[in-house]
Amino acid sequence: MVELDYEAARRATTATALVMALLVAGQMAVAAAVTGGQQPLVATDEVPQTADSDRWSDAPSRTVSLSKQQMAVPYGGGSIDEIEVQALTNETHVAFRLTWTDPTKDTNIRSPKNYSDAAAVMLHSGEKPPITMGAGGDPVNIWYWRSQWQYGNDKNAEWSNDMYAYPNPDEETKPGLAAGNPLSQSQYENYGQNYYAAGYGSLSNAPQQNVDAQATRNGDEWSVVFVREHTGEGQHDATFSQNETMYLAFAVWNGSADEVNGKKSLTMQYSTLDTESGELTAPESGGSGDSSSTGSGSAAGGGDSSGDGGSGGSSNPLYTSLGTLIAATVAGWTVLYWRLA
Repeated sequence: MVELDYEAARRATTATALVMALLVAGQMAVAAAVTGGQQPLVATDEVPQTADSDRWSDAPSRTVSLSKQQMAVPYGGGSIDEIEVQALTNETHVAFRLTWTDPTKDTNIRSPKNYSDAAAVMLHSGEKPPITMGAGGDPVNIWYWRSQWQYGNDKNAEWSNDMYAYPNPDEETKPGLAAGNPLSQSQYENYGQNYYAAGYGSLSNAPQQNVDAQATRNGDEWSVVFVREHTGEGQHDATFSQNETMYLAFAVWNGSADEVNGKKSLTMQYSTLDTESGELTAPESGGSGDSSSTGSGSAAGGGDSSGDGGSGGSSNPLYTSLGTLIAATVAGWTVLYWRLA
């Protein structure tokens, strides 16, 4: 029977504990810098109105994962895996730039079954709302851009968009246009729209249209900039005040992948913007969705391995990391003990 050298064991335990503490601290620091961390909302003299402005080179970027929409009918989307998010501000305005890869430029919806590329930012200041586009009594603000509004006025389109022989009264043949529905316009001067929602199926056009949006196309890449004053005039406009956290979620639509309405690529958890310190934090990893969302939201978060939530399998990363740490500790202690004994 081998007798334990207690002095060697004590020294090996002390050295192992010190090494493991340094390793854990280093791992946490790297993880915070790479996958979590905080991104400053850079202040600038002039907020850029376009995506190709040189001022965006001063703004740090955050890559956010996207998933297909599985929380409400119609399910689908998910053709875009991720987007790059940047933010800039000055004394009066805030701007967000979303950039993602999409090989097809889908701007013409004048023919049946043609859908437009699009992007949206969902915002809410104060308490965190359900990720399911808000809820009754807890509405969210949505800024929306559609490529067709900016690029789709192609006079050589296959379909004239006229379903009836004219002349006929517009109020009979174009009821959406007659009712003032902004989605029924044939041309747009402002390519961003301001919406409110209090849950799926409740999207409504805000009375105050105070959001500007502009996009640029560079090869296979879309970049869209949303700009608005810090304080909106509308009842449910998100307010960038210095004493409230801003919650942000993102979505994009790929028209050539038949993504329209609920079929989209979206974030399953909120990013947060600290409007006092000016830091944009990436969504927390793990979990099955937003804790305040409905049951369907939780199921959606856990069912797709490409989302921000959900592990994509039965393996728990916490158990895996803990097991690795324990194994490394035992091995390190054993080596040190036999060297010191």
